[in-house]
Amino acid sequence: MPDLRLVASQGTVVGMPAPRRLHWPAPRALAVPAALVLLGVVLAAVALRGSPDALKADVVVRSTTDPAQIGATTQAVVDVRNNGAYDMHPRFSVSWLPYPYYWEVTSGPLTLKPGESATYHIKAPEATAAPPDGQPFRIKVNDAASIVYALSPPIEIPARTLAIVNPGLRVWSQRDLTTGLISPAGWQIYSHVGAADHTSIEEVNVFGIHAARFHVVEAGKPDPGGWSHTGLVQEIAFPTAPMDFTVLSNAPYKTEQGGWPLTAFGVEINDNRNGLLWLLFQPTGQGDMDYSLPTGHHIHVYDVPAGSWQHVSVDLAAIYARLRWPRPARVSIKLFIAAASTKPENIDGYIAGITPASAASPAP
Repeated sequence: MPDLRLVASQGTVVGMPAPRRLHWPAPRALAVPAALVLLGVVLAAVALRGSPDALKADVVVRSTTDPAQIGATTQAVVDVRNNGAYDMHPRFSVSWLPYPYYWEVTSGPLTLKPGESATYHIKAPEATAAPPDGQPFRIKVNDAASIVYALSPPIEIPARTLAIVNPGLRVWSQRDLTTGLISPAGWQIYSHVGAADHTSIEEVNVFGIHAARFHVVEAGKPDPGGWSHTGLVQEIAFPTAPMDFTVLSNAPYKTEQGGWPLTAFGVEINDNRNGLLWLLFQPTGQGDMDYSLPTGHHIHVYDVPAGSWQHVSVDLAAIYARLRWPRPARVSIKLFIAAASTKPENIDGYIAGITPASAASPAP
């Protein structure tokens, strides 16, 4: 459920006490056009000198939300009253950045006549425009024809601990500055391919369900590392309760002699202490499979039917206990698809989201 954070008209935050915040990748620096920087400086100067020409309007933030659970305010409901003598065409931004990202208005009138009030629903255009929890900010409103603005009372949403950032794989606006690849906010994307291969991760809708599609095309020619693969990665606290994955797999499980995989679609857990753990969502035709390789790499394959949505529950704590692996405080979780370069492959799979553990804590 989205966590609702109410803000009283006096600017007081009403919410849960702030627990320790789980680290998640901070918004990356963007190349900002000089015009935007200049506009930000001008707006700041107007505010500092207390210009008598400030926008004659009242701005009250009724609520803020983080429906994608990225650890930042991405939506808000704002009341605006036009106290001026002219029509106003409100535009919204947030004060925590030195340059304005104008937020999208999803509900509310285009024009406010003198003396009129209206309620506006607004959302961040991308994750980097959303103030992280724990970061004070204000909602700015300016008229489209002017740089003068009015401000809401200060707002600060208490920092929270998120078991997984953006578990529904939404808000696709995080760009890797090296590769240009786009990923859901809070997840780092990577791709490793040979010259004749192809990988992709994209936001799609399958049978009415929002999901991330993972796709790999392997040419069957020798590649550095012997695999073509791509994935989404983040670091999380070790989950002490089961995680439920909603998946659709079109990636049959194939191995060579000794159980060495040739295809893989699912989750990799890496704690930098025990062996790698692969939890794969692939049709085997033989039921679930569970085994270790001589390298210490452990593989569990959930035998899911091909081509249909399935819910798979993963109890990581129980798996670690069964393997007698010491439980770490934190792990890296990777959602990925891969094909070995020994033969041509064209496979894909979909992940619609993760219902994260209800609690997470360091190892005893």
